[in-house]
Amino acid sequence: MGKRSVDDRPAYLSSDDAKYSLGVNRGPLPTGGDENSKLEQVDSAGGVSLATTHRTRRQRMARHWKRFWCCYLIGNIIFLAIFLPIFFLVVLPAVSQLVVNKSDLVLVNASVMQPRPDSILLTLESALDLKLALPVRIDPITLDLFNRDTGVDNSFANITIEGKTIKGNTTLGVQHQFTPLMNVSSWTSYVHNVVFQKETALSVHGSTNSYLGKIKSRVTMDKDIVSPTLDSFNGFSISDSTLLLSANGSSSTNLIGNATLPNPSILTIEIGSIILDIYSGDLVIGNATLNGLTLKPGNNTSPIQGFLDLKKIVANLGAVIKSQAAALKSGNLALKTITRSVVWNGTEVPYYTQVMHQLPLIAEVSLISVLKNTLHHLLHPDGSSGSGGGIGNLTSIISNLNLTSAVNQAKTNLNLTDRHSVSAALKRNVHLLDVFKDEHPVKRDALIDSMAKLYVGA
Repeated sequence: MGKRSVDDRPAYLSSDDAKYSLGVNRGPLPTGGDENSKLEQVDSAGGVSLATTHRTRRQRMARHWKRFWCCYLIGNIIFLAIFLPIFFLVVLPAVSQLVVNKSDLVLVNASVMQPRPDSILLTLESALDLKLALPVRIDPITLDLFNRDTGVDNSFANITIEGKTIKGNTTLGVQHQFTPLMNVSSWTSYVHNVVFQKETALSVHGSTNSYLGKIKSRVTMDKDIVSPTLDSFNGFSISDSTLLLSANGSSSTNLIGNATLPNPSILTIEIGSIILDIYSGDLVIGNATLNGLTLKPGNNTSPIQGFLDLKKIVANLGAVIKSQAAALKSGNLALKTITRSVVWNGTEVPYYTQVMHQLPLIAEVSLISVLKNTLHHLLHPDGSSGSGGGIGNLTSIISNLNLTSAVNQAKTNLNLTDRHSVSAALKRNVHLLDVFKDEHPVKRDALIDSMAKLYVGA
C-alpha cells in the first residue's frame, strides 16, 4: 500500500490543521476485486468459524431458563404467597356466596300450631336448589325470621336447621319445633300480612360454614320466601243458616249454620275458637262462635253457632231493612261479622285477636234458605228429614241442643207439600207464636201464612 501523492489529496486536507484529522494518512479503500478484500475472510485456528450462530427458539428459552431460573422461582413464590390467600379468603367465599344468592328457596310446607301469647309450634320446610352439580355440605344454621321492612334486628323468631349435604333440589327446615316469639309486635305484623295479603314474604337470615370437598367457606343466607296467603278470606260464606226459635234467654243458641273459610295457601294454621259479633250495618244484632278452628289448605267448613237478638231486630226494623236494602234486592241477607276475641286452650291469643278484629267478614245468606231451614226445624225439631227434605249436616248439632221434644205432635199427619197443612202446624207451634206474641192475631196469622207459602214453594 503506497502513499497517495499530495496532489491527490482534497484541498481541505492540505491545510496545516488537516494533519490532526483521523485517517488522513489512510490509503485508498480496497475494491471488491482487490486481493486485500480477501483479508476479511479469516478462519480461526482449528477450523472453527467465528461467525454468529443462529439458535432455535427452544434453545434460546433453555439458555434463558438456565441463566434466570432462580429469579423465576423467587417470583413464583412471591406470586403464590399473594394469590393463594386472596383465592381462599376472598375469591372462593365470594363464589360460594354468589351461588347461595342465586339459588331458589321455595316454601313447600308450613304450619303454625298451638298458638300461645308468647310461643308457637312451628313447621317450616323449603326446597333449596343451588344449581350446582357438586354436593355441598353445610354446618347447622340458625335462621332469624323477620319482616323485610323492619329488618333482621326485629326478628320475631328463629329456627335451627341441622347440618346437611345439599345436592340439587334439597328440602331444608324444621318440623314441630317449639318456637318462642321474641318480638310479638313483628310477629303480629307478619300475621297481618298473611291474613290480608294475597301473597307475602317470610324473610330469613343466617350464616354457616359450607364445604366443597375439603374447602371451607363462610356463607350467609338472606332471602325472602314468597308464598300465597289467606287473601282476606276471599270467598267467605255461611250456608245452612237456621234460626232455632225454641231457644230461650240472651245466652242461648238460636242460630246455627256452616261457615266456609277459604285457604289458598300451603299453610296450616291452628286458630282456636273465634267469637264474632254479628252486624246489620252498624247495628250489633247478635254473636256467633267458631269452635276449634284449624285452617288447612283449601276450603275449610266449620259449624257456627250463635245468638240472634230477634227483639232488637224488631225494635230496629227500619234501620235493619235500610242496611239490608241492597242485599234484599237479590233475596239475600248481608251478615257482617267482626271478631271480638280468639281463644286457644282457654287463653286469648292477642295477635290473632288484633288482626282478625281488623277484618270484617261479610256473607250474603239466602233469605229463602234461612226461612226454609228455620220452618223445617220448627216442624222437625229432632232433625229428622220428613217428607220435605232436611238440613242433613245440622242434625247432630240440633240433637246436641236437646230440641227434640218441642213439636213432635205437629208432625202427625203433616203434609209438607200443602201450604194450608204447613200453616196450621206453624200456628200451633208455641215457639213461633212466642216470636209474634206482640203482634195482632190477624197480622200474626197473615205472616205465618206467608211463611208457609214461601216454605212450600221454596
